[in-house]
Amino acid sequence: MANDNIDKFGIDKDKPADWFEPLYANADLNGEGVPWANMDTHPLFQRWLDMNPLSGNGKTALVVGCGMGDDAIALEALGFDVTAFDVSTTAINYCKQRFPDSKVSFLQADLLKPQPKWRQAFDFVLEIYTVQALPPQYESQLIGAIANFVAPQGTLLVVAEVSDEERRFENGPPWLLTPQHIDAFQAHALSLVSSDNQAGEFDQTTTFVSTFKR
Repeated sequence: MANDNIDKFGIDKDKPADWFEPLYANADLNGEGVPWANMDTHPLFQRWLDMNPLSGNGKTALVVGCGMGDDAIALEALGFDVTAFDVSTTAINYCKQRFPDSKVSFLQADLLKPQPKWRQAFDFVLEIYTVQALPPQYESQLIGAIANFVAPQGTLLVVAEVSDEERRFENGPPWLLTPQHIDAFQAHALSLVSSDNQAGEFDQTTTFVSTFKR
C-alpha cells in the first residue's frame, strides 16, 4: 500500500528536512551531487547586488539555508557580520573547509525549529529557494520564521521559483511557490519594496526576486 506521507523521492512529509543531510553526505567539497550548488555567488543575488549596492559595515546579515556558503562570503566581503546556517551538518562542514579564513559564523540549525536568539536580529536576510525545498504544509511556518529574523528597518531578499499551480506534496521537490508568497511575507510586518520577475527555470514558471523592508 502506498504511503501518502512519502513522495516519489522518499521524502517524508513528517520529517521534511531529513533529506538534506544524506544529499550533502553523498556529495563532495566541489558541490558535485548538490543540484543547486553554484560554487559562486548565486547569479540572481549577484545581479541584485549589482543593482542595489550594499555597505555592511556595522551591520549583521543572515543567510538562510546557506548550502556551500558562497552567498555568505559575498556578504562578508561587503562588510557584514554574517551568520549562515543550514540544516545539514555536512554542508556546514563543507563551508568551513572551503572558507577556512572566513569570519562567517557557519552554523547547523533547522528553520523549522525556534531560533529565539535570532528574533529581529539581522539587518539583511537572504533566502534563496529554501521555502520551496520543503513540503507545502510548512510554507506558513517557514515564511513566518524567515520574516522574524529581519531587524527593524532591515531588508529581506527572497528568491523563489513561482508557478500558478496548486502546491501539492506529490509534485515536489521542488514545491514551487505561488505569487501569494509575497502577501504571506507582507503579513509579517514587512513591506514589499520591489519584485523583479523573470522567466523561470522550468516551463511556465517565473522567478521572483523580491525585496522587503521592515
